[in-house]
Amino acid sequence: MSLSFKLHRLQQFDSQLDQIHTRLREIEEVLSDDSALIEAQKRENVSSAISDAAQKNLHKAEENVKALNLKIEQTEAALYGGKVRNPKELQDLQNESEALKRYLIVLNDRLLEAMIAQDEATTSHASTLTELERVSASLLQQRNTLLKEQRVLVQEATLLESERGAAIKSITENELLIYEQLRKQKRGVAVANVKDNTCSACGTTLSAALLHNARSPNTLARCETCGRILYGG
Repeated sequence: MSLSFKLHRLQQFDSQLDQIHTRLREIEEVLSDDSALIEAQKRENVSSAISDAAQKNLHKAEENVKALNLKIEQTEAALYGGKVRNPKELQDLQNESEALKRYLIVLNDRLLEAMIAQDEATTSHASTLTELERVSASLLQQRNTLLKEQRVLVQEATLLESERGAAIKSITENELLIYEQLRKQKRGVAVANVKDNTCSACGTTLSAALLHNARSPNTLARCETCGRILYGG
């Protein structure tokens, strides 16, 4: 088994592990991000408060109309009950009754506005509550899916780590050091395949001598352009 093959095999393990670890970090970020739920909850809280306030305002408007109607009934009872005979008192009662009825029109308009506002607030709150439930359900489904994927990836990583550990045993400490240094310098890719007489990492066309060395079981060839270890297959 050639050294380049051993390092190429190690590179395959590391590349797969890199992909898995990247995906695991992405999953962790998504799982820890509850901003959508927080925003939906805020909207629901606001609309709930508005709905409660509208309901209280409607109740107050209804009580005001009810109280005024009672006042009008009492005034007209005094006016037409026959107990008051003084003309001036009767005129005062008549004026008061008419004033109360005019004010009743104002209160009825306010009551209608309060009813409309309460209906709109209730509809809005129902909408935000439905949206909150939708977001919660969606996040729960997403969380369950991601947790399942996370478990699978952790299992795959554990297996790859075991296989990587076995592969390292056949590589010397100095060779491994060169490989690890290249991994750090070359964004995780220390070994490049030879494809169509070129370095698959940087695309440089390789000389005949370098191609020969890349395919030799006893030579560790490196690309003259990017410096990566070449694996000729």
